[in-house]
Amino acid sequence: MRRTVLATILAAVAAVITSIPAGSGTARPLVWVALEDADQIALVNVRTGTVLRREATPGGPHNITVASDGTVVVALWDTDRIAILRPRASDPRFVTLGGAPHDVKTRGSTIVVANQGATHVDRTWLRGGVLPRIGLKAHPHDLAIAPGGRRAWVSLEGSDDLAVVDLDDRSVRYVSTGVRPHDLLFAHDGRLWVTDWNGTVHVFDGADRIRTLRLGEEAHHLAFTPDGDEVWITDHGVGKVFVLSTRPIALLATRDIPGEPHHVSITANGRWAVIADHTNGTLVVFDARTHRRARIVRVGAGPHGVWAVPA
Repeated sequence: MRRTVLATILAAVAAVITSIPAGSGTARPLVWVALEDADQIALVNVRTGTVLRREATPGGPHNITVASDGTVVVALWDTDRIAILRPRASDPRFVTLGGAPHDVKTRGSTIVVANQGATHVDRTWLRGGVLPRIGLKAHPHDLAIAPGGRRAWVSLEGSDDLAVVDLDDRSVRYVSTGVRPHDLLFAHDGRLWVTDWNGTVHVFDGADRIRTLRLGEEAHHLAFTPDGDEVWITDHGVGKVFVLSTRPIALLATRDIPGEPHHVSITANGRWAVIADHTNGTLVVFDARTHRRARIVRVGAGPHGVWAVPA
């Protein structure tokens, strides 16, 4: 009898957990984080420091993104697959692409993948169907979707060029930067911000570089506040996060990270900046308004990518 009651309770708890949609709870400050060394992705309420859901994603989950409909996509860097967790799905779906997917972004109903283990950009539907790949001259690393959604800008391994990929007609052109592009993201005003492996950040207006700012040793990843007024940039080499204003471009604050900072995300309500500390298995949470550290959330081994659930 006791076993029956216990089994009923456990089943009810499991049903509640799996009924949490992939992008649920937009009134709460939620992020998904890729736990590279734990082979999991986790949904976290950063205000309360609570892990709400975990899903097994074997293969070194690396960069992660969340689509506007709540679909979660993660690149499984140690394999040739990506994982897709649809809203209200109980388990991820895995899509084999070949190579070694490194970065993922979404545009509308499609997923765009920088396949670093191959010389192409892959595309799939959010529901998992594979579209024709787009060939490049070198291995892609990170990517950003330009305003309007038609083009993806892609950094390339061993090249100072950015590939500009037309996602509709599959054409590609290259823009020479004269720097070492790492990660990249479009600001609200349409300017492209590019981190550099040597510790600087560059701002481009079209193909023209209009500003370079020295930060640390190895500028890593970046995220804009919802109002577009600030950008947070991690620097893996010096263990810091830098906060800059976007207009004018100026350094506002520098904050230490206990271990190795990787990706950063700003919650949809604009209140929290969340940084993955790969060394310590934590998310370091800052008040995005005061730039003060608020809390540390233990999430699991090797957090790398982190992405806020859209409002």
